[in-house]
Amino acid sequence: MPKETAVYTHGHQEPALRSHRWRTAANSAAYLIDELRPGLTVLDVGCGPGTITADLAALVAPGRVTAVETTEEILSQAAGVAAERGLENVEFTVADVHALDFPDDSFDVVHAHQVLQHVGDPVQALREMRRVCRPGGVVAVRDSDYAAMAWYPEFPGLDDWLDLYRRVARANGGEPD
Repeated sequence: MPKETAVYTHGHQEPALRSHRWRTAANSAAYLIDELRPGLTVLDVGCGPGTITADLAALVAPGRVTAVETTEEILSQAAGVAAERGLENVEFTVADVHALDFPDDSFDVVHAHQVLQHVGDPVQALREMRRVCRPGGVVAVRDSDYAAMAWYPEFPGLDDWLDLYRRVARANGGEPD
């Protein structure tokens, strides 16, 4: 399936969004917080419902955060979170991480949380993130690698689930491994 037609396997239904809304910069992007300071420009790739985005915007204010997602629907929810928090330094736009519509060296920090597993070409996505990051900037990515997942005690049902998930994610245009 071409990457431009990839489907977000987890979807934006309420159970997934409830889990995503729980995320904050402190509990899901702590690896990045020490790199942030007022005045920086940040690109938040795959911002979801915007809770991490809003935290990043607060940390870099008066700097700017550009948050990108694949659909307007989820971006409107993210914009709502920013508005509720009174943040005016966030811009929301639809984008494809494989071909970001920003000039080279546009951002001080490029961040992606749980994005690469859902795209068809994670290496190209990383190349694009690096391309739009200024020299000396930071590209920060946190993701899952389903091929590296393990559990104990072993349970055949989980092995079956993992096999099914990987097949569905790939059929949707993602690469869970």
